[in-house]
Amino acid sequence: MPRPVILLVNPNLMKPPIAPLGLELVGEAVLEAGYGVVWCDLAFARDWRVALQDTLSDAAPMAVAVTVRNLDDAYFASRDFILERTAEIVRHIKTLSNAPVILGGVGFSIAPCEVLKYTGADAGIAGDGETALPALLDCLAAKMSVQDLPGAVFCDADGTVRRNGLARCDIGARPAPERFLANHPRYFAEGGQAGIETKRGCAQRCIYCVEPNAKGGSVSLRPPDAVAQEMAKLLDQDVNVFHFCDSEFNQPPDHARAVCEAIVRRGIAERVRWFVYASPAPFDRELAHAMARAGCAGVNFGADHGDATMLQRLGRHYGPESIRTAAAAVRETGMALMFDMLLGSPGETRETIAAAIEFMREVNPDRAGLSCGVRVYPHTPLAGTVRQRGAIADNPHLHGAVRDNDSFLRPVFYVD
Repeated sequence: MPRPVILLVNPNLMKPPIAPLGLELVGEAVLEAGYGVVWCDLAFARDWRVALQDTLSDAAPMAVAVTVRNLDDAYFASRDFILERTAEIVRHIKTLSNAPVILGGVGFSIAPCEVLKYTGADAGIAGDGETALPALLDCLAAKMSVQDLPGAVFCDADGTVRRNGLARCDIGARPAPERFLANHPRYFAEGGQAGIETKRGCAQRCIYCVEPNAKGGSVSLRPPDAVAQEMAKLLDQDVNVFHFCDSEFNQPPDHARAVCEAIVRRGIAERVRWFVYASPAPFDRELAHAMARAGCAGVNFGADHGDATMLQRLGRHYGPESIRTAAAAVRETGMALMFDMLLGSPGETRETIAAAIEFMREVNPDRAGLSCGVRVYPHTPLAGTVRQRGAIADNPHLHGAVRDNDSFLRPVFYVD
């Protein structure tokens, strides 16, 4: 008897293209669970409508799983609402097939009920999908309810969208993924770095950040040797530049050092270049040198600000001195140094902005990224603070989609 087929769709049309890491991981898990998988990557499609029609016609899937990587571009100047295009793709799938459409991914997990309702999809997985998606597919195959599945997002009998918590997967117990579903050589040629996780989740409580809500408020660590093995598998596909897409590579620092040691033990440190997001604390000379020995070429610190009071208001656990210390440690190794700044959050003044700019001049990174205006994402502490101040349409600090957008799903930015 042929295996039921699941169609996996990457709807991300942004350029340069970014390989859908999460979709690959759940795709391999679905295969392990005994289902067939058909891969449909719209990133390279000349006409995504034609690509979907041809793939659905050939595959006749039991279900269609669509990953949602981004709600928007998080950029005040453009306010590109990416979810709008994803919703159009979901609606088009439903005109071509009766198969249920299932959503997942970090963008979906930011606001799962709101996204499911906006797109018109049939169900979703909030959080980790490696265990939850196969379980949801088993329920669909057996015509059973999904409402008791951890992480399931669904419509109940009266049409209300509900969710059953956040699915968490023990990624430390999973083997290194094979990374064979996406066309990595093409992604590498057109966009560069391949994404890799060393951990998942974040225990920090920055006022603007979606990571704890979307990936969990505790950190789940991968075995360092599995990380190095995954890099080696991608090296076999002639991909040798990587981005560790952890929210903060050095949280915790002992695990970060262990990952570096595993890369060196694997004998690939001289053949790879990799980049990370990191926190300015805890970050010391020992870790910086371990990273450089393992092939790290650059560190992007989410510093946010250079003013101690503003850092405290943003929910950051470090001050300006930690930023200086981290910068000095990276400079010592010759790795590229970047700091991302977040200006305009609650309490910002002309004086604090001037202080932040002067501080960055003093620290003198190779690059400084400026986000001017803070995206207010659903279910974050910042969103809660804004709500306490009354109707968002009447708040003079809010810009963007301030009307008929109480969920903050469409781009809204705080600018003080």
